[in-house]
Amino acid sequence: MSAVAFDLAATHPLPTVPVCAGRILALAGLTFGAANLIQWGVMSGALGWHPAALGLSWPVAVGVFLTGLFRLRRAGGEAGRRVAGWSRVAILIHIGAALALAGLSVATGDWEMMRWTSAVGLGLYGFAWTLAAARAGNLNMAALAAAAFAGVAGIALRFGTPDPYLIYACALALVALIPGLWLALGRRL
Repeated sequence: MSAVAFDLAATHPLPTVPVCAGRILALAGLTFGAANLIQWGVMSGALGWHPAALGLSWPVAVGVFLTGLFRLRRAGGEAGRRVAGWSRVAILIHIGAALALAGLSVATGDWEMMRWTSAVGLGLYGFAWTLAAARAGNLNMAALAAAAFAGVAGIALRFGTPDPYLIYACALALVALIPGLWLALGRRL
């Protein structure tokens, strides 16, 4: 048996819950951060794309995220299944909030309410990091929660401009992508 065949036949340990959570956080930060950058680029004119592209960025981002979530769930064993379940709940809460805001917008005729969707999403990250910090007694996680809530304030202060999408993308890099990569590499926050 060759060394290559032996190595491929070896069993590799399944990732832990923090590693799986890190992978999903990094995936979320990357996909939804990219979608927000596209939204900002179209709305600000920086990309020069037709506004019809706005209708594609979110469905594509959600599709990429759910596909990645499915793959990470399969590769992560029991830890992957647990983390994927939490992620599905979080995305359903975010979608539910967006649908509730859309319903309120239809009922009131004021579509400006939809601008709160990004703030709600970032608020969910802040809430999740707050819970994690309280459970773990970890100040680094508390700092991530504070960064998420600061991003919510920044978004609210820039309503009416394309800037909330850029703020959301930057905040996702800080509270999802970077800590996700850190955890995925097996490090502790």
